Amino acid sequence: VVRVGGRLMERLSDILRRGTLVMINFSQRNLGSNDAPLIRSAILTNPQLAVLKLGYNNLGNVGANLIAEAIHVGGGLIMRRSGSVGGGNGGDSQSQQLPLQQQQQQYRHHPSLSVLDLGFNNVGDEGCTSLANLAVARNPSLATLYLSGNAVREAGALALADVIAAGCGLTSLHLTANRICAKGVKGLMRSIAEFDVTMQMAQQDRENRMALEEEKKKRVMKSNNGNHTARGRGGEGGEEQDAILDSLELGDGDGDDGPDDFARLSGFKCIKELHLGGTNMESTGCLSVSNMLLTNLSLRVLCLSDNGLNDQDLSLFSQSISRNRQLPLETLRLSFNKLTCVGVETLMNAIWGSKTLREIKLDNNQIRDRGAQLAAVVLTSVELEVLDMGFNRLTIVGIKALMKSLAENCSLLTLTLSGNVLDTNASKAVSYALAYNKTIQKLYVDHCSLSYAAQRHIAAGIVSNSKLALRVMSGFPLGAISVTLGLPGAMENWTNEQVLKFIRVMWDRTRHEREDASSGEITSTIGAPEASVNTTSVNSTEKEEPKSGPSDPATVVAAAKGAFEALGDAGGALLLTEEPQRAISDTSPMVSSDAVMLEKTPSGTVRVPSLNEYPHEHFHTSNHETAPLDTSVSHASHASVDSLCTANGKSCPETPVDPEAKKRNMEWLRLHYRSLNEIIQLPYVYADLLQLYRYFYSSGEVDDEDSVHDGMPPPGPGFNLGTAPSPTPQKMSGLQRKISYRGLDIIAGGKSSMTIPSSNFSHASESSSKRRPMSEDESMQPPANKRARSGKPRIDYFPRLKALVESCLSSSKQTKALILLRQLKFVETTMFQGSNPYCDQSLQVEPNEPTALDAEIILIDMI
Repeated sequence: VVRVGGRLMERLSDILRRGTLVMINFSQRNLGSNDAPLIRSAILTNPQLAVLKLGYNNLGNVGANLIAEAIHVGGGLIMRRSGSVGGGNGGDSQSQQLPLQQQQQQYRHHPSLSVLDLGFNNVGDEGCTSLANLAVARNPSLATLYLSGNAVREAGALALADVIAAGCGLTSLHLTANRICAKGVKGLMRSIAEFDVTMQMAQQDRENRMALEEEKKKRVMKSNNGNHTARGRGGEGGEEQDAILDSLELGDGDGDDGPDDFARLSGFKCIKELHLGGTNMESTGCLSVSNMLLTNLSLRVLCLSDNGLNDQDLSLFSQSISRNRQLPLETLRLSFNKLTCVGVETLMNAIWGSKTLREIKLDNNQIRDRGAQLAAVVLTSVELEVLDMGFNRLTIVGIKALMKSLAENCSLLTLTLSGNVLDTNASKAVSYALAYNKTIQKLYVDHCSLSYAAQRHIAAGIVSNSKLALRVMSGFPLGAISVTLGLPGAMENWTNEQVLKFIRVMWDRTRHEREDASSGEITSTIGAPEASVNTTSVNSTEKEEPKSGPSDPATVVAAAKGAFEALGDAGGALLLTEEPQRAISDTSPMVSSDAVMLEKTPSGTVRVPSLNEYPHEHFHTSNHETAPLDTSVSHASHASVDSLCTANGKSCPETPVDPEAKKRNMEWLRLHYRSLNEIIQLPYVYADLLQLYRYFYSSGEVDDEDSVHDGMPPPGPGFNLGTAPSPTPQKMSGLQRKISYRGLDIIAGGKSSMTIPSSNFSHASESSSKRRPMSEDESMQPPANKRARSGKPRIDYFPRLKALVESCLSSSKQTKALILLRQLKFVETTMFQGSNPYCDQSLQVEPNEPTALDAEIILIDMI
C-alpha cells in the first residue's frame, strides 16, 4: 500500500486539474477528509472522468458530502443564475422568480462519471443522504454506486429509496455490510418495485402510442388511395378526404400535447444488480424482497448473503420467483444463512427450467445430502455455470449425486465443494466426474480432509481426461501427486495451474500426432486399389473419433513422457500461466489496478499521465528501489523529469530528449520501424527469452563472449539452467531472480557454442569507447577477469524498459517480455555499431553518438 496523501497529493494536483483524466483509483491510499477537497477539484475539472475508486480510505461524511456536491455541479449550470449577466428583464429575471429548490434542480450532473466507489470509508447516514440527493437523484450517468462496508443505517437507505423512486441512472447498488435493517430494506424494495412498474407502464404506453400512430398512417394511406380513385372517375371525393383527416386529428390529439412518460423518463434505468448481504434484514426484509420480485422485470443479480434467512423465508422467496417467470435473474447468492434441505427444495422447484439463471451460491449453510441431490437434478434443466455448495454437511450420498450429474453436464464452469469431507469413496466419485466432464474449468476442494489415497484418485481422474478443460484446482498439490502416478518427476514442484496446463498440452499434442498419423496413412494409399482406399478412409475416420472416458494408465504415462521431452529442459517455465481472471461479480470496484490514474490524450488514446514539474529529489528520497539513470546520462544533453508510472507503488523515471536527439531518434525509427514490427511477429521461444535475459542481466564488462547473435539462433548444447554450478544450487522459476553471469561458459560449465556477432561490443580501449576487431584466437579464450567501468547489468541502463520487462515476467506475460528484449537487442545492435553504450558516457569521442537513453526512448515511444 502506497500512501497518496500530503506532499504527494499536492504534486498530483496539477494532473488532477488538467481536465483529461478518465479514471482515478486511490483505493487503499489512507486518504482522509482533508484530502477530499482535491478530489472534489478533480471531479469538477475533468468532464471525461468515468471511474472514481476511493475504497478502503477514511473520507467519512465530510468527504462524501464534498464528492456529492462536486458530482452535482460537475457539468455546470444549464441556465444562468441571477447576477451572472448584469441588467435586463430577460431570462435572469425569470430565474430570480424561481424558488431556490427549482434553481438547484437546474444543475446538470457530471456528464461522464458512471462508477463511484466509496466502500469502507466510514460513511454514515449524513454522507449517504448527500450522495443520494446530490449525486444520484435525477442523474442518468451514475450507474454503479459502491457503499459496502460503511456505517449507513435506515435513514441513509430511505434517502436512497426516495431518489430511486423519482428516477435515476443506477443499475448496480452495493450496500453489503451496512446495517440498514428491515425498515431500510423495505423502503428500498418499495421504491425499486414502484419505479420498475412505472418504467413498464411507460414502455407499454409508448408501444401503444406507436401502434396507434401506425394504424393512423395506414388509414390515411388507404383513404388517399380511395381519393385518387374517386378523382380519376371525376374529381369527386376531395371534401370526403378532408373530413377523414379532420376525424383522425393527426398531430392534435390528447397524446401529443406533451412528451409521454417514457420520454420523460429517458436516461433513467431500473436496478439490475442489488447487493444486500449482511444488512440484518431478517425475515421482514426478506419478505419485502420477495414482494418486489413479484412484479420486477429488470433484476439480474441479487445477493442476500449473511442475513440469517431460514427455510420459511426462502419458501416465500421461491414462491415469488415461481410466480414471476419473466424475472431475468442470472445470479443468486444465499451464502452464510440458515438454510436446510427444506428451503433448498422449494428453491430448486422454483428455478426449474429457468432460461436465465447461471449462478447459485449456497455455501456456509446447513444443507445435507438431500439438497445436493436436488441441485444435481436441477443441473439437468438449468444451464448453471457456477454452483457453490461449500461448507455444508454433504456426505458420500450427496457427492455421488452431484458427480454423476457433473459427468454428463456441459454448462457448469465452476464447482465448489470446499469444507465438505471427501473420503475415499467420495473421491472416487469426483475422479469419475473429472474423467468424463469436458467443460468444468474451476474446482475447489479446500478443507475436505482428503487422504493420500483420495488425492491420488482425484489426480488420476484429471490426468486421464483427454478433453480436460480444468484450469484452476485447489485443495492439494496436484504436481506431487501426479508424480506418484508415473508422470515426470519435474512436476513435483509445479503449481496446480502449471500441471493442468501441461495436461492439456499433453493431450493436444497426442491428438495432433494421431491426426498426422491418420493423414499420413491416407496419403500412402494414393494409387492403391479402390477397396483398400475406402477401408483406410473408414479406419482413419474411426481413429479420429476420440475415446470417451478416461484413458488407460499406459497411454497417460506415454503421452506425458512425450510431451515433457518436447518441452525440453525449460520444464514448467513454459507453462507459466497468467493469474485466472475472476468474474466481475466476484470482484469489487475497490480492487486497485496497476495505474493510479488514466488520462485521455487529444488523439483519443488512454495513457498514464506524466508528472511534469516533479521535484527531482523525490525519487532519490523514495523508499522504493527504482533503477536510477546513470549520472553520466543525466549530465548529457537530456533534461531529466519524472513520470507517474505507478505500478504496484513503484515509480519509473521518464526522461525526454532535446530537439536534436529527438530528431535523430525519429529518423532512426523511420528507417527501422518495419523491422521492429516484424520482431513482434516472431514466435515465442523460451530459449531466446532465457538467452536474452542472461545477456541483459549480466554486466557490460564482457565484450562478445556472452552476447547473442542478431538473429538469435537456438542456444548451443549445454545451455541449461539446471547445470549451472553454484555453491547453493537454486531452481529458477519464471525468471524471477535477476542473476548476473560473467559468461555463458560459467553456466554451461564449458565452452559456449553460440555464434559471436561481429557487430556487438568489443574491448574498450583506455582512451575511447570505440571497439576494436577481435582476433579468432582471442574469441576462443574465456573472458578476462576484469571489472567493468560501471559494474552494473546492461538492463540497468534502460530503467523504464527494465520495469516493463520485470512487470511482464512477474505477471507471467513472457511473450511480451521476449518482444521487448528482442527489440532492445535489435536497437542495440543496429544503433551502437561503433560504440559501447555500457560505459561512462563522458568518455565518448563524438558528442552526437547515440546513448542508451536514446535506445530506451525509441522503444518507449513505440510502446
